[in-house]
Amino acid sequence: MYMRSRWGSLDGRYIIEKKYHSLRAMPLSPKQKEKRAPRQKETPLSQEKINKKYRAEKFTRLCLDNFAAGDSYLTLTYAEKPAGPEQVKKDFEAFKKKLRRIFRRGGKELKYISVLENLKSKGRPHAHILIPALSVEEMQKVQAAWPEGKVRIEIYQGGMMDAKKLMEYFTKEDVDKETGSGRVMPSRNLIRREPKKTCVTRAETYRDEIIPPPGYAVIKPLSYCGRTEEGYPLQVAVYERIARGEPRGKKGRSIRT
Repeated sequence: MYMRSRWGSLDGRYIIEKKYHSLRAMPLSPKQKEKRAPRQKETPLSQEKINKKYRAEKFTRLCLDNFAAGDSYLTLTYAEKPAGPEQVKKDFEAFKKKLRRIFRRGGKELKYISVLENLKSKGRPHAHILIPALSVEEMQKVQAAWPEGKVRIEIYQGGMMDAKKLMEYFTKEDVDKETGSGRVMPSRNLIRREPKKTCVTRAETYRDEIIPPPGYAVIKPLSYCGRTEEGYPLQVAVYERIARGEPRGKKGRSIRT
């Protein structure tokens, strides 16, 4: 018996699957029980790392379902240091209102994932925001919508690794409850879908080998075997759909970790 968590992107391009034992789903095999590692008490620092990992995973899924290659990634900086955190938040809210008007005039709806950083530290306060693709004309309007400094516009690539790296970057700063610095802020109109969890009780072997479903290949840098917090085996597998006509070759083989 074990738990299986599975999530697939809306476009069917990616699948994220986790297999693990828990206090609810204990391994039936004596050999699996023997594999359990001693549970270690988490320190506040290690727990913070775990929390950041879960936050990054959640926002990576959100990113994959709502944004695509060619969308725009903006970084807003100040020419001069602002008065304080409240001023930064006020300026950013004003910028987002201008963004909504720009999108509305173009017959589009604004959606975003954003974060404010360095609101309380010695570094210069700045903001990041991922939005749908901008036209050249809209880019000029966006530049003018932030009179406090510069707007750097980059093209979001849209793949699994791109989403993961970007959301890890968005969640790298510890969240400051007083100022909200480091808190990832998604718009309300984003599609939100959670992984489906099932308890596997039938005679299905828990294997360390990661075998991709038909038509998919394993993304090796993101797939691994480890341990749960309770010390039981954990398998995380990330799959990408193979383009039609693309040979499976090495890319489609199973991996052992």
